Amino acid sequence: MGGLLIAKMIVDVPGVTIIGPHEATWAHLDPGDGQPRTNAPTQIFIHRTIGDVPDKILPGVGPPGGDERTAEYWQKDSKHSGAHIVVSASGRVACLADLVLWEAYHATVSNQRSIGIEMHEEAGGALYQAQIDSTVAIVLAICETLGIQLQVPRLPYTGHPLKRMLDGGSTVIGVLGHRDNTEQRGRWDPGDSIFAALRGAGAEAWDINAGEDILIWKARQVALVAQGHPLTVDGIPGHVTTTALLAEGYRGGVFALGKHKD
Repeated sequence: MGGLLIAKMIVDVPGVTIIGPHEATWAHLDPGDGQPRTNAPTQIFIHRTIGDVPDKILPGVGPPGGDERTAEYWQKDSKHSGAHIVVSASGRVACLADLVLWEAYHATVSNQRSIGIEMHEEAGGALYQAQIDSTVAIVLAICETLGIQLQVPRLPYTGHPLKRMLDGGSTVIGVLGHRDNTEQRGRWDPGDSIFAALRGAGAEAWDINAGEDILIWKARQVALVAQGHPLTVDGIPGHVTTTALLAEGYRGGVFALGKHKD
C-alpha cells in the first residue's frame, strides 16, 4: 500500500496501512470538497464523524471499511465537505488528497492553513485503540515531515472555541480539534482521548487562550537567536523558527520530537 501524499511525495508511516489517493476507486475527495492550497499548512485538525457522544475507546482492532464509507459519503454530499485523511476503526488510513497542495473543506475559517484527519466512529460512537494508535502515528509523521510543532491545547476543554482561532488561528500552530475553532461542534469532536494519546506520545500542551504557547516560544526563540539564528522573537514557531531548530538537530525542526541521536 501507499503512504501519505505530502507535496507530491509518498511518506510511509511504519506500522500503519495507508491507501493513497486513487489507489482505490473510492480513495479521493470530490473536486467540490476543496481547492488548491496557496500556503503551507501549519495546523492539523482532528475530527470524529459523529462527535456528539462521549469518548468510548474499545480495545484492539475494530471492523474495517469506515474509511471507504466516509469517503463515499463525502463524494455524494451536496454540502461539499471532507478531510484529507480518514482513519477507520481497523486502524487503516485513507489519504484522499495531497496534504500540502490541496485545501480540504473541513474546518471553516481554518481550512487554508490546516490538514484534516477524520476518525470514523462505529455504532454508538465507538472508537478503537487501533485507530487512536494510527491517528497518533500519522500526526507525528506529518509534524516531522512538515515542521508543524507537536503541541495541543491543554485540557480540560472549556466548552468554547479557542479565542485565537476566531480568525482561523493566524497565531496558532499545532494539533487541534474541530471543537477548537467553531461553536457548531462540541467537546466530543474529537473528544479528549486522542489528545491524551498525543500527550503520551510527547506532544506539548499549552493554555492557548492565556497565550502560554507564545511565552514559551518567545523564550525558545531568544535562545535560538543567542545561538546565531536570525529570527523574529514573536512567539509563533513558523518556518524560520522550525528551520533554526532543524539546524540545531531537532527532528523535522519540531521541538517536542527532540534531537536526533548520534
